[in-house]
Amino acid sequence: MGKENLVITNIDKKAYLSGLSLAKYIVVTCDSTSMISEAAITGKPIYIADLPAKRNDHRFKIFRELFGKLNITKNLNEKLEVWNYKSLNETARIAEEIKKKII
Repeated sequence: MGKENLVITNIDKKAYLSGLSLAKYIVVTCDSTSMISEAAITGKPIYIADLPAKRNDHRFKIFRELFGKLNITKNLNEKLEVWNYKSLNETARIAEEIKKKII
């Protein structure tokens, strides 16, 4: 049986969210902390495609190292596999903290 692949080329918010929900793996570029963070909400394996840096990306490297240590991301050059981690939803976590302080 052949592998099924889906590449979404018409990008809008609905297609983006649908793509995240349908994905078995998620591949993001190393230069986007927001895409990595958004993908981490899904709890699905995230692979980071390493691109040559055009400028000093020290903050990005620290961010990627942290997500790697949390077992959320792996480098795209590694073997594809499925793993689990506690999905991140920092918006909900921070909202709960603010709520506690207000009440």
